[in-house]
Amino acid sequence: MTGYGSATDSDVETIVRACSVRSLSERFAAAHRLTPDAVLGRYRRWLLAGEAVVARIGDRPVGLLNLVDDPARPRSTDLALLVADDVQRRGVATGLLDHALGGPVRAGWTVRATVRDDNRAAIGLLRTQRLGPVRLASFEAGELTYEIAIPA
Repeated sequence: MTGYGSATDSDVETIVRACSVRSLSERFAAAHRLTPDAVLGRYRRWLLAGEAVVARIGDRPVGLLNLVDDPARPRSTDLALLVADDVQRRGVATGLLDHALGGPVRAGWTVRATVRDDNRAAIGLLRTQRLGPVRLASFEAGELTYEIAIPA
């Protein structure tokens, strides 16, 4: 990675268009196939929700992390990640997690992530991340929700 920063609408579009239908369907836990155009049409505003962080290789945006704080649960945030297909399994998601959650600002927080039960890459990432202890909080209708407890 050459850098991280706040995501822009242009970054989001570049990353979404660099993802396959399968990657997008996994990211949005969709039972049907999602094309880049469908994702941008339906979910564009959500891809910039909360704290939206982009990872770059050179000038190219390659990964997006969203943290949306839960007002009903103090010091709790929901996590979503999307990484361009051609750079998956190269540390982009791990780098985004470390950058956005590894500092003192989120110390003592609980991070929740919901993934499809067949998304092995996301499950592996959550189970092996280095931010803090992780537990399976729930399993419903083919979706797993993990919680990471970031130490204070």
